[in-house]
Amino acid sequence: MVTTPTNVLLYTSHALSRWGDRMWSFAIGIFLIYLHPQSFMLTAVYSLVVKSFEACLAGSIGRKVDNLPRLNTMRTALIIQNSSVAAAAILIMVAFQLQITFYCNETLFFVFMTLVTLLGVVSTLSSSATKMIIERDWIVVLSKHDTNLLSAINAMMRRIDQVCLLLAPIVAGAFMTALNTTWAAGLIAVWNIVSFFFEYTLLRAVYSRVPDLAHKVTPKAERETALTTSQKIKHAITTYFGNVKIFFSQDVAIIGICLSLVYLTVLGFGSITVGYLRLNNVKDLYIAISMAAGACFGLLGTMCYTPFTKKFGVSAAGGLGAVTLAISYGVCLASVGFPKDHLDSIPVPDIIDGSCGDETKDPLEVSGPIVFPTILVLVGITTIRFGLWVFDLAISQSFQLSVSEHQRTTVGGVQTSFNSFFDFTYILLTVFLSDPNQFDILIIISCVACIGSCILYLGWLFKTGGLKDKQKDTDTQENAENSFNEIDVVENPAADTEDNVILENPPDSLVERAESEISVEEEDTVSNQKPSV
Repeated sequence: MVTTPTNVLLYTSHALSRWGDRMWSFAIGIFLIYLHPQSFMLTAVYSLVVKSFEACLAGSIGRKVDNLPRLNTMRTALIIQNSSVAAAAILIMVAFQLQITFYCNETLFFVFMTLVTLLGVVSTLSSSATKMIIERDWIVVLSKHDTNLLSAINAMMRRIDQVCLLLAPIVAGAFMTALNTTWAAGLIAVWNIVSFFFEYTLLRAVYSRVPDLAHKVTPKAERETALTTSQKIKHAITTYFGNVKIFFSQDVAIIGICLSLVYLTVLGFGSITVGYLRLNNVKDLYIAISMAAGACFGLLGTMCYTPFTKKFGVSAAGGLGAVTLAISYGVCLASVGFPKDHLDSIPVPDIIDGSCGDETKDPLEVSGPIVFPTILVLVGITTIRFGLWVFDLAISQSFQLSVSEHQRTTVGGVQTSFNSFFDFTYILLTVFLSDPNQFDILIIISCVACIGSCILYLGWLFKTGGLKDKQKDTDTQENAENSFNEIDVVENPAADTEDNVILENPPDSLVERAESEISVEEEDTVSNQKPSV
């Protein structure tokens, strides 16, 4: 009997999950604009609330995941993630059906938007937990700590994400065009409900084939006691800073900050940048072509990443990504300072009862040639993704290789928290610098943050020599993929039961390995009283 390779099961589940996430992240922005078409403020507020919660809670969620069994935690995170997105989509569907907009019933609209935003927060946090479980923990176990194999899995996972980023918005937009927005929201809700069963079935199959996933080294459980409200607040603050301390105790903490800094950028195909390009006479077709080209550059980066790591090593591959990323940002920075007189003549809509006057020109109407500085911005943001994904993959794999098992999702949660903080900062800056003539300031801030991140990474690489990885001594990528497929021949009948049952009688080899890892960590703790940052 021919069985499906384990890597195919993992990649298929990841594709289903990322497809749903990409469809929803694209659609929610469009839905909110439909509900409040006169401003981007509703979308900005939604993003600010979601990112602020993620920045504050991602580290604590990661630490909680470190203390829980793998399969149960994955199932819970998937249920919460998919059900919250489905519920939010249904609320949006009801709002469209009942025509609950900002101009019709402000009170009911506020209630609906509060519920949708809270569901967005829950779905984002649970999605972060799911990504941390798979990308920070499971694939490290699946790779059997083979650096070259881990590079291949990481690259394929990111490649799948880039394909979903390219195609999912197109499909979602096609549904919105073919159907009305009400049915499009309903379709997204149905997708998330049905998708859950396939995702969980595939991940459970992976879990059952890999015995190592059934055993997990966890930190000593903290004693639970009854706490007052003030004690709970103090405990939450202490826990947060404890998580941050764990993060900075890692040897690769500094490059984690480098990764977070690249989130402080307006130079992507977000709604603000797209609006700016429209104001600079870039047609929708050209913007769509640029978005597709950017996704292709991202795919090319993921394809080049594994050969780079095989030839130069993980850290040096990140250095190559940093150099190419800085060059792309340099192209965008070169656009600053050119005169943009055409932005001073943008007509202001005459709002009458929520609509524009008949004689008012559409402010987003494309007319006139594309000026040279706009071409520089367009070229820069299109090519950024190549270096970005090589840079991102190298840093992510550095954490996978260096962080101990019982701290992986804690450290990953803090990393997600820092990423969200800088993402939040970028959105906040666009609120205060919303005038098109101030876009050059946003470009300068983005380039300083991202080029500074690349310089900081290169400084760390030259000072430390990077990770002392051994991928140069491993086999080729094809052999790595074959070794991943060899997992299929391992039978694990007991894996169909729950994690806590399996852990009662783990295989002797796993016990010995866990004990050796714990003893090594204890020796490292004694010998390194002051963690290096």
